[in-house]
Amino acid sequence: MKRFALFAACAAFLVCLIPMSGSAASFVDSNPCPADGALLVCPKFQVGQPVSLQLLAQAGCDVYRWEITNGGLPPGLTLSSTGLITGTPTASGQTTPWVTVHDLVASEGGYPWCGGDNHSERQFVFESIPGLSIQNQSVPGGTIGQPYSIQFTALSVTNTNPLTGSAAQATWSLASGTLPAGVALSSQGVLSGTPTVEGSWTFVVRATGGGGVSDTETETLSVRQPLVATSPFRGEALKAEVGIPYTADVKAAGGSGTYTYAVASGTLPEGLELGTDGTVSGTPTTAGRYTFGIRVSDSEGRTTTVNTALRVADELLITTARLKPAKVGKAFRAQIATIGGVAPKQWTIVRGKLPAGVKFGKKLGLFLGIPTKAGNYKLALRVVDALDAKSTRNVTIVVKA
Repeated sequence: MKRFALFAACAAFLVCLIPMSGSAASFVDSNPCPADGALLVCPKFQVGQPVSLQLLAQAGCDVYRWEITNGGLPPGLTLSSTGLITGTPTASGQTTPWVTVHDLVASEGGYPWCGGDNHSERQFVFESIPGLSIQNQSVPGGTIGQPYSIQFTALSVTNTNPLTGSAAQATWSLASGTLPAGVALSSQGVLSGTPTVEGSWTFVVRATGGGGVSDTETETLSVRQPLVATSPFRGEALKAEVGIPYTADVKAAGGSGTYTYAVASGTLPEGLELGTDGTVSGTPTTAGRYTFGIRVSDSEGRTTTVNTALRVADELLITTARLKPAKVGKAFRAQIATIGGVAPKQWTIVRGKLPAGVKFGKKLGLFLGIPTKAGNYKLALRVVDALDAKSTRNVTIVVKA
């Protein structure tokens, strides 16, 4: 009997050394989801806005495991085993799932003294309401001394996949950062003014709608020197000709320093193209006068347009087929005719010999003089124009006695 009593005393002593939970794990009814009768109502979520909500429990073994036993969360959200709700709601609506909180027992990684799964179950209310989304993804660059104005807009989003919603009324404010000197943000969401200082400014705008929904967006506004472009079709560049390779560059300066080019109006001469670097190049195929505008844009949204014209001349050709006869001792004058080409033109005799007493004007293509000896004089003539186009023709001067 004494030995049995000793064992019983030792067993009681050991039980006293092992703490046991005195009550089941239960929900905190006040935070973050206050009780409304039997329901625990969580704060409303906004569609499109990230969520991080930690559910809370008390009593039991102090460490818990959470799960949804019936129903589910709003689309886009998940519940971790630690009771953390995360994600981004993708659609508006309400769910009322049953949530169970368990004591985390030793075999699940809980305290060694937590010997049983004492758990509780409650019904929660989760609601995702239409969110507010700022639609301006970036702001265009500003220019020193030039008026600047953009309108921010917001959307009341009911679904993010696909994006569904309607225009929302919002009050706008500057959440942080600073604006360029001369520029201000109105409560109606108009960013406007005339920048006076070159530089780059990063700031956060906030849109606040009805029901306390809001959204913020970080913007960067860069203010630069004015963007300017110079037409390449001036002076020598105005000269173009069918069949002759052509190239000219649109020159740009100011702005961000990185440019793109596009034909804004009219058409380039057939055979010419506008390159990504602002070079107009190619080989014209059709003569005529072409008017067009080239738009230059920089990487921050500034634009300027150069309106210009280019005349393409016909292909250079010698059209004189036969010269009138000359007579010994009589004054002789004959002009070689051409079509097309770009002035000035230069003439040469590439083969043959002139009649004695006759000269050839290299600038005008003109035979002039008084022949002194009869005969047939065969010549090969060449004309070269300002674009190095060439045309060659064989002619014969007949000098009669």
